[in-house]
Amino acid sequence: MRAEDIVWVRNNILLLTTSRRFEPGELQMIFDIYNRITGENKRPTSCARCVTGVSKTIINTYNKQV
Repeated sequence: MRAEDIVWVRNNILLLTTSRRFEPGELQMIFDIYNRITGENKRPTSCARCVTGVSKTIINTYNKQV
């Protein structure tokens, strides 16, 4: 996880841990961070289950690095 990703997650932790409607660009950033972490190429989706899984991966990686 890059330093700027860590800062973004720290500043937007509630975005990743609460259920809410995402603003334009937020889902893109979440999936960009996820893809950098995993090396996958997932595209942003509004599927709640998919976003929850991606968010959990980001949070787990973040917690290991801070």
